[in-house]
Amino acid sequence: MDIISKLYEQHASGNAKVGVDLEAGETGEDVCKDVSAMNIWDLYVNKFFALKYAVDAACTVLRVDQTIMAKPAGGLTREQPAGMDED
Repeated sequence: MDIISKLYEQHASGNAKVGVDLEAGETGEDVCKDVSAMNIWDLYVNKFFALKYAVDAACTVLRVDQTIMAKPAGGLTREQPAGMDED
């Protein structure tokens, strides 16, 4: 929570190129650094498509679950009395 709040503080002050340096650790060193100076470039397009495909996967799982739950369970049907075969 401390790292995220520091990152939000940096972005709110106008430093849009600040990111989190995970190798610095939580203690001692400053974990929020200028990522352009470190030659780290994370594209918005990568994040967009990752989120898009995650939502598509979740929707597919929910659709399959809805299809499975909509089908009646096996067992006797109402037209056929219990204990009677079709023969």
